[in-house]
Parts: sequence; C-alpha cells; structure tokens
Amino acid sequence: MVRKLKVSTRDLLFAMENRVPGTTHYLNTETGEVTPVFGYNRDQILAEVREFPKRYVRLPPQSGRSGYNAMVEFCRTVSRPELRSQLEAALDGPGVYRRFRAAIKDEPREFTRWQQFRGEKVAGHLRQRLEADGIAIELIPDND
Repeated sequence: MVRKLKVSTRDLLFAMENRVPGTTHYLNTETGEVTPVFGYNRDQILAEVREFPKRYVRLPPQSGRSGYNAMVEFCRTVSRPELRSQLEAALDGPGVYRRFRAAIKDEPREFTRWQQFRGEKVAGHLRQRLEADGIAIELIPDND
C-alpha cells in the first residue's frame, strides 16, 4: 500500500536549492514538513533525526548543473516564441539564474508553470528514494 505525503513545493525547492554552508534540510516522512537545520536548532533537530532515523530523509542540495538543465528543458516547453527566445537568451553567460528569473517573473502563468516544473524535477530523485518505503510525494503549490 502506498501512502501519500503532501509536501510544500516552495519548501522542497528551497531545501534542494539552498547551498548555504552549515545548513541542511530534512523531510519528515510522517508530516511532509521540510525542516531546516541551522546553527541555533542543530542539536535539537539532529537528536530527533537520530532517535527516529526512518522518519527523516536528508535533502541534499541539487547541483547547479541540474538547475541549469531544468531551465533548458523548461525553455523547450514554452509555446510563445518571444518568451522562449528571451529565456534562451538568459541562459547564456554568467548570472544565468538571475536573468532567467527576471525574464519569467512578469509572466504569472509561465512563472507558476516554471515553479511546478522545477518542483517536479527536484522531487524526481526523492520520489524514487521514497517509493521503496511505500511513500508517494504529492507536491502542494504555495499561493505566494
């Protein structure tokens, strides 16, 4: 039997894209909560992770390359030629992520679609890991 686990798209993306040194994130496989581990809560959270190791899954940050590849793949799905051209142009040279966000931020429907697309890409590997434990992730969009 597969159990559905609702996880915030925003929280999962933040955890998987955050590369701040000394910060880790864990997914609680009972509640779907993504818990950041910083200096101030490190001992408390890690003690709980050690006490209930099957309840928590560490969320390692994705590589910059996989984020870039997701942007390239997303560009191929954009049906409006002018927007696709803007996004493809943003992918060339330094500052790719900033330019890509700037190009898509004024397009609410495409921005929402991009968030969902990113969420699914980031969740892909995690889905495979949790399938073995009979857990299926359902990404919940955030309204902000």
